[in-house]
Amino acid sequence: MAAFGLVRRSPGFAGLLAAQTISPLGDAMATTALILHVQRATGSATAVGLLLFAQAVPPLLAPFAGVIADRFQPGRLLIAGWLAQAVLAALLALLLPPLGALLAVVFALALVDTPLAAAVGRCVPAVVADDDLVAANALRSGVRELGTVVGPPLAGLLFAASGARLVLDLDALTFLLVVPLALRLPSLTSPARDTRGRFGPSVVRDAADGLAFIWRTPSVLAVALGFWVVVLFSAPDDLILPFLATLTFQAGPVAVGVLLAAASAGLLSGLPFVRPAGRRLGERGAIVAGFAIMATGNLLTAAAPWLIAAVAAQAIRGLAIPLADSHVSTHLQRATPPHLLGRVLANVYGGVGVAAAAGYLAGGPLVDATSPRIAFVVVGCGGLFGAAVTAALLRSARRRPGARSP
Repeated sequence: MAAFGLVRRSPGFAGLLAAQTISPLGDAMATTALILHVQRATGSATAVGLLLFAQAVPPLLAPFAGVIADRFQPGRLLIAGWLAQAVLAALLALLLPPLGALLAVVFALALVDTPLAAAVGRCVPAVVADDDLVAANALRSGVRELGTVVGPPLAGLLFAASGARLVLDLDALTFLLVVPLALRLPSLTSPARDTRGRFGPSVVRDAADGLAFIWRTPSVLAVALGFWVVVLFSAPDDLILPFLATLTFQAGPVAVGVLLAAASAGLLSGLPFVRPAGRRLGERGAIVAGFAIMATGNLLTAAAPWLIAAVAAQAIRGLAIPLADSHVSTHLQRATPPHLLGRVLANVYGGVGVAAAAGYLAGGPLVDATSPRIAFVVVGCGGLFGAAVTAALLRSARRRPGARSP
């Protein structure tokens, strides 16, 4: 009921939620279909890792993507980006090219998306009150994951029936459906322009300012570094799961989709606990606890004797995702001046993408050289190490002069 009250109070936030529900549904379906297509075509975990790497590496350009998010109105930027993604997804469906060309189009899709995520995050503090910020970020995370609950199993069914093309066509359609929703977003303050309508500082200077703010702000730097370590180890779980399903449990495409959706189902179940847990643990404690529970879920997946037990273990991992993610976003939004927020969000989450890309590159060969179970032991232990690093960095940041409590 609290969620409905928040949506009623903020019409702009309602449109944002709708867009964050529809588009990720298509994305999750497309990613699942592409994983199954590449797995079927190559039989290689390394090839699947390259696919996920192509999706994850564009955030290397996050400092410049953040400048774009800060300089342009979110509504216009989102409309242009979604239309470009619709064209690229339709191109994939039409051609379904060999692996090299497929990776290039997947890279382009992710590159277009990089400033869009920062633009959405920049809008949230403008459409909800500060007291509602944790709830809004949790709800946004939840509806985004709703698509990833429904998407992978549905993609598995459609792929088993007709292959990848239909799924990719549906992804293109979802981008078109969300375009009108961007019209409801508010206009935000952008950097000042000169008398000729040009922005003042150079793009490089703006990008450097965003990076410098993170470096000079102890708590923001601690959250960013800890988050990146956690993702470096935990990102490969999505590429390991298809091989756990097909090799370890001898299951088919539908089971792959169910396993990939399990964490998102857990995420939705965990949403009601985000606010009370955050109040009890504090903003920083909630981040560390979320990271630790996510890692524990991966260790339980490694030990699962049956497919249903692996699904349950991934659901446990998912329970902690909104706890960590919503408090990371809230901390960044509260600690960052509005004119820098797009750049800070793009840089932090861009670093997450780079860490994920590195994890995918390492995860594929790890599965090929060992087994899905051993790979899950590695990512689970690495995730616990990342949670410990985050706790240590946040403790150190709290002791620095001028540090504030959550």
